[in-house]
Formats: sequence, structure tokens, C-alpha cells
Amino acid sequence: MLVCSLLLSFSGCGSNSETETEENQPTIVEEREYNYITGEELKGSDNTQRPVAVMIDNSKYAQPQYGTADADIIYEMVTEGGITRLMAVFDNLDDIQRLGPVRSARDQFVQFMLPLNAIYVHIGTSIYANEMLNFYHYQNIDGLYLGVSSFDYDETRAKTYAHEHCWFTEPDLIRNGIEATGINTKGNLYPALNFADYREAPVTLDNGMDATEISFRFSDYADTTMHYDAATNKYYKSQFGVPHFDEHNNVQLSFDNFLLLNTAVVLYPDGLCTAFDMTQGGEGYYFYGGKYIPVLWQKGEPENPLIITDLEGEPIQINVGKSYIAVIADEMVETIEMSGAVQTVENTDDVQPAA
Repeated sequence: MLVCSLLLSFSGCGSNSETETEENQPTIVEEREYNYITGEELKGSDNTQRPVAVMIDNSKYAQPQYGTADADIIYEMVTEGGITRLMAVFDNLDDIQRLGPVRSARDQFVQFMLPLNAIYVHIGTSIYANEMLNFYHYQNIDGLYLGVSSFDYDETRAKTYAHEHCWFTEPDLIRNGIEATGINTKGNLYPALNFADYREAPVTLDNGMDATEISFRFSDYADTTMHYDAATNKYYKSQFGVPHFDEHNNVQLSFDNFLLLNTAVVLYPDGLCTAFDMTQGGEGYYFYGGKYIPVLWQKGEPENPLIITDLEGEPIQINVGKSYIAVIADEMVETIEMSGAVQTVENTDDVQPAA
């Protein structure tokens, strides 16, 4: 278990009322000037709402998923047995549709969720994730305790899928969980990334190298390919050799930004769950617009935000939009393959995302 140096003071994390300072005064919730999850201009009138982070089942036997294409950020890491899990983050609860299948929490995802101060939604947890959530007195929506009040069991799907692949959620069910646990939906948070100013032109990776097809493996079990489409300026995700589809929206998952990071990954003493070295961070690549640059990354303590820098240690700006962040073990770096140069497409009428 990581030793954590301080507790979060974000509103809504540790009590049923407003978070209070040592002087017993309520914490002032800052009004954000832009969307802290995508970097875009804020939509709507309330700019103090906390985002929502939901754990998604990503085994081969859990496909297809529902509602994942609506996520503003998706984090993917290996959990145990080579299987990965996704954490789908939504800036606005109302952007969630039918979402799932929902699965259990893991501490590597908790560490990316904490600085976002997200409302954390999952069903069950590993002992390591549970210890971390308890350490931070973090209120969460756990289906292990809330059951059908916050999650829906798909009886039809259960006829052909295992029990654990059949749990879903949606905004009203999440609201039930918020009410049942007394979670404060307003609070302070760090920006997910060091975003470029949405009012200015996107940052171009002029010194970057071309790559329109990027493939890599999380494990012997799980593989991913990202294909850049110049017509849409997005990266389309495939996994297990087929397009990664959202069945609810009937679209392939796509992203404006793609971060491929690596670090030391070992097994916890239980010999099953994976432990990621967030303290030291590691190396990686930032992909945008069909180009990439090498980067360094670090997080430090679980409550600290993700920092992306160039090789000289200078922070880099991430363009606004949806992001996919994959963290792989150091030994999986050798599986990374990149190819292709950006093709300019004049007539986009027939352009389709590549598998």
C-alpha cells in the first residue's frame, strides 16, 4: 500500500455536508473558466459540478459495451490476469446514457480519479482500492452496497452472458446513489491535463514524427490499435483485432488526443492485482493530428494530478477534446509499433473510420 502524505480537501469527498477547513469554515468551491476534463469551453450555467468516473468491464466476454463513446476521457490499464479495465470519465452526469457493463474498482484507477475529484461509480473493489478510498474518506457509489437502487441488472443479457457482465447504470440511477450516500455534487478539482487555451488555434506537433497506425499490447491477452483519420482529425480505437464499438451509440470509440504511457508494473503480494508505479511515473508518447512526440510523465502521491512534460522536463500543452490515456508496463514497450504518414483527404464523403 502506498504511503500517502496528505488528505484531499476537495468538497464532497469525505462528509455528507460541505467540506470544512481547520477553522470549521466551508471550503469555497471555485468556478471553473473552462471544462477541466476536455479543456473546452464550458457548456451550461453551472461550472462547479464534479465529474463522474465509472469503471467499465473490458474483457472479451463483456463486449459489446454501452455508452463508452460519450466519455470525455477513457483511462485503460491492466488489472489482473492480463485483462484490462476502463475508467470512463464524464464532465457532465447528463452526458451519460445507458453505460456499462460496470465492474469493480482498482487502485491504479483511483489514483487517476482522485485529483479529478470525480463521483466514483463501480461495483465492488479490490482490497488495495478499498484501502485507498478509506484512507481518503472518499465517498463513492458502490453497487456492492447500493445494488439495484443505482444499477440495473440486464436479465436479457444474462441469458447469454456471465452475471458480472450484466450490470449497467444511467443518470437517474447515479443520482439515486448520490442521494443515498449524501455525496456533495459540487467541488474543487485539478484539470485532468494541461490543456491548451480553447480560444486559440490547436497546438500542432510540428517537430513530431508521423504515425497514423499505432498498435501495442497491455498483455498477452489484451491488445489495442489506434488509427488516425485525417478527415476527422481523430484516433479510432480497435481492440482484440476488431473496432472497439459502443453498441448504444453504434459508433467506434474515437479521440482527439491519445497518450500512451509506460511505467513499472508489478504484482501486489496477493500475486494477482497489479501495482503501478505512479510515484516515479515514466516515459511515453503524445499523439495528436497524426503526429507524436516523446514525453515524460509523473503523478507522485495519489491525490496529485497527472503531469506531462517534454524530455527536458518542460510541461507540454494538450489540445482540447476527448482523450484516451493508456498506461502499459515497461516490458510492453517493445510491443509498440507505429507506421504511416498523414494523408490529406479532399473529399471526405466516403471516409470511414478504419478498423
